[in-house]
Formats: sequence, structure tokens, C-alpha cells
Amino acid sequence: MKWVFTPDEFTYVWSVETGLDRRPYPINMAHRGTVRSENDWDKLKLAERFPRNADPDLTGALTLCARGDVTTITVSGDRYVRDGRTDEPILAFGATHLVWGTVIVAGPCDVTVIACHARKVAQHLVAAMGSAPPGRLAPMREPREAVLHADPHLWQQQSDAALRAATFRETLHRPIDARGFITVTVAPQDPMSPPTRHRTWLDFTDDGRYLLTTTTDLTLAPVTTPALATHLTRLAAIR
Repeated sequence: MKWVFTPDEFTYVWSVETGLDRRPYPINMAHRGTVRSENDWDKLKLAERFPRNADPDLTGALTLCARGDVTTITVSGDRYVRDGRTDEPILAFGATHLVWGTVIVAGPCDVTVIACHARKVAQHLVAAMGSAPPGRLAPMREPREAVLHADPHLWQQQSDAALRAATFRETLHRPIDARGFITVTVAPQDPMSPPTRHRTWLDFTDDGRYLLTTTTDLTLAPVTTPALATHLTRLAAIR
């Protein structure tokens, strides 16, 4: 099921259905709405149009997102053109519990709420990133310190390891069409859950999409749309 709201409508519906003023990250980074005066707010007749629990499916979808014990996946990023960053950020939030899932996507003019099976959540989140082919470069993996080290004298070493790190570093500075960050938090109130995982995606201009993983090593690997959705589903321990 899917519902599409204006920013003003979603701000109201979220507050009424969940009892919360603050929207979930990163949806809280989107515009709350365009109404500025009480008179204009009254003209929208939101209380009449969106009474609480008028649509139990919508109530359930939003209530799931407001819970503190559910697994969440967040997607936040930006698109770029030759002149710089655009004014349309990529903002999406997903929540899952058992077989239930909800996705919220904030666009420039609307907010979309999707109720779906938990296994479909990652697919909707990846779709919010926009389409991009997988990158054409071979996967790279190098020690993080070697790639990010600020000492230029180390960069000038001619060892194979230093040259590979320099190539990795140069790749990360290539022009991009989009870049963003993904977080996956599994059942935060469960003491056995893993720590929050972080990933970065990069859509390089005239190339394609890559997934960057940061641990003691940096790993940059081309990724297809289905493979990225599968990866996020696995990280979120969705079965």
C-alpha cells in the first residue's frame, strides 16, 4: 500500500498518528511544509481530512516507524550536476519488525509512505537513490590509514602498496552524480544485536555505482541495484 502526502499533510498525519512532533531521521531534514500563517493552516482542513486512525493501515505503518525497538535503515544523500550539488536531497527511512515493513521517502514536493513486507523495504530504499548501472572498475581494498593518511611524503613512496593507495585515493575524488550514506540498525533494544553498520554509495560520473565500506580497510566495489538491496536486507537481518 502507498500513500502520498504534501509536506504539510505528512507533518500533520505523522504527529496525529504517532503522537510525536519529530519525524524520523533523515525525513526530519526535509521541509516540514509551506504553510506559514494560522489562516492558511485552517484552509487545509487537515483535522477533517486526516482524523486519527481513519485508515488503520496507515496508522500501523507510521506507528511501526515510531517504535524504538524496530530495525531501521536510513538513506541520505545528494545529487550533483556540473555546477555542484542540487537542491533535491535523497531522504528515505525504512523500518521493519518480523514480516512488516514501512518506507518513507521525502521528495522535493511530497512525502510517500509505503507499507510492504519486510523483505521489500531495501528494494524501495534503493529505488529512492535513483537508478545507476554498476561501476566498471574492479573492486579495490586497501588499509584505511594508507588511503586517508595526511602525510604527503608517504604518498610519494613508490612501493606497490603506496601506489595502490594513491589510485584508491584518486578514485574517491572523481566527479560524482550522487553520493550518500546508509545506516542499518538492527533491533536496538536487543543486547545481542550488532552495532549500527554504515555504508557509503557513490555514483561516479560516466561510470556507475559503487559501495564503500569502511573498517580497518576501505573497500570500494561496483554494485548492481538488486545486489545493493540484497546486501542491505542481509545487514538488517531480514528473513
